[in-house]
Amino acid sequence: MTWRHPYNKSNDQIIMKYLTGHILILLLVTSMGCVRKVEDMEGPTIGRLHIWADVTMKDLVQQEEEVFERQYQYAHLDFTFANEHDMFKAFIDDTVDAIMANRMLTTEELDYLHSLQSIPRHYVFATGAIAFIANKNVPDTNYTYEQMIHMLGSPGDSVLFVIENVKSGITNEVLRLINKDKLPEHFYALNSKQEVLTYLETHDNAIGIIDYSEISDSDMAYTREVLAQNNLLGITRPLDSLQAGFVKPYQYNLQDRKYPFTRDLYFISKTGKNDVGLGFATFLCAEIGQKIVLKAGLLPKYQTLRSIELNYTNDIKVIK
Repeated sequence: MTWRHPYNKSNDQIIMKYLTGHILILLLVTSMGCVRKVEDMEGPTIGRLHIWADVTMKDLVQQEEEVFERQYQYAHLDFTFANEHDMFKAFIDDTVDAIMANRMLTTEELDYLHSLQSIPRHYVFATGAIAFIANKNVPDTNYTYEQMIHMLGSPGDSVLFVIENVKSGITNEVLRLINKDKLPEHFYALNSKQEVLTYLETHDNAIGIIDYSEISDSDMAYTREVLAQNNLLGITRPLDSLQAGFVKPYQYNLQDRKYPFTRDLYFISKTGKNDVGLGFATFLCAEIGQKIVLKAGLLPKYQTLRSIELNYTNDIKVIK
């Protein structure tokens, strides 16, 4: 009779299978614990960011947001729309890390943030303008640049100026133009853009000052309604500049600053990270974001190349 050890090869195989099974289960449980949820991930096309934007560019921003989030399903942008004064205060006070504005940070603002070891980055993506409008009964619809600056700073003239909000960026721009610390007494600050338009209807001596982006999209019914009831005023360039006649803030006049009251639009971030804010800034400056700017009636900062085919019949065909 041949004697065999009870722990033969067959028993060893059973033990190894048992141990292997336990190890695989342990590895599976460990790996499941290491899997990151989508909500916890962060990158240029994934994550969530709260952004404050100037209320004057609300329509444009909402269009950019809609397309960006549709293209990148894991990117989520939460917007708060506010006047320029409150928006920059929130940015400086560290309430928000990203804003969309009609101006850059000032030297004083940058110095303060740098003292806190915060380094904001500016991304310019469009050129807009400040527009002057008056009702259809006003006889003068064209002014020289010098005339307009004089009227802005001289309360003695019979002209009244109406703006939407005393905390708006237009207030800062006017103060810069007339080199004063507060608005003269012939300025009226109302609560909303609609109140400005209503005031213009009944005051032939009033000129409204609004951001052009609010009426730049000619495809919007609201824009057509406003321009049907009011005139955009034409302004010359300063005397020491190459003249182009009385210029209105149409898209083609924003090129080369032909219209004298242009201003750029910025995305400003101080997150310091490769996050969804950086992704959105890149989107704004890339082809799709720039086409949205073009469609909105403003001037894209980075023009996309278009190919045009010419033939002997004098027809022009855009092929790209």
